[in-house]
Amino acid sequence: MEDENLFRQETQDVVPLKTPTRSDSCTPRKTARSPQWPTKPRDIHSGSVSPAIEAEQAGSGETASYRRNGVQTRLLQKLKRGRFPPADQLDLHHETTVAAHTMLQDFIAEAQDRRLQCVRIIHGKGLRSKAGPVLKHMVHQALREHAGVLAFTTLKPSHGGSGAVDVLLKRT
Repeated sequence: MEDENLFRQETQDVVPLKTPTRSDSCTPRKTARSPQWPTKPRDIHSGSVSPAIEAEQAGSGETASYRRNGVQTRLLQKLKRGRFPPADQLDLHHETTVAAHTMLQDFIAEAQDRRLQCVRIIHGKGLRSKAGPVLKHMVHQALREHAGVLAFTTLKPSHGGSGAVDVLLKRT
């Protein structure tokens, strides 16, 4: 009993810490439209943006995910977890926006002809670019507007983080 009284005397001025409502392993999701890329997207291609866009902030890099209307959320979750290994990849580092867009469209068409289910697009983070992440925004916008894309998500930090995306393709 004496120990308990001593403990209460010593801790009477202590203020309890506020505990977070969520654990660090579970970041809250925010549904929002992805930022537009600086050049006019309609100059290069046309199409409408689907409202089923998920973007979330995680750490210092942006993590963007997208799934076309009608695609199950579970499929996007599997893509995020790496359940669909990419069969091929395209690296767009050091390309101009117009050249990268053309390469991206050709790559997706070729991947669909080869009946690939998942591919990886490496666009970089745009950290050294004076104009910012132009390729990154162009790739995200072009993938949203491409009819052959079911879903895409940025990679885990150990696989490239926000500098690349895995893309789930529609089977033709």
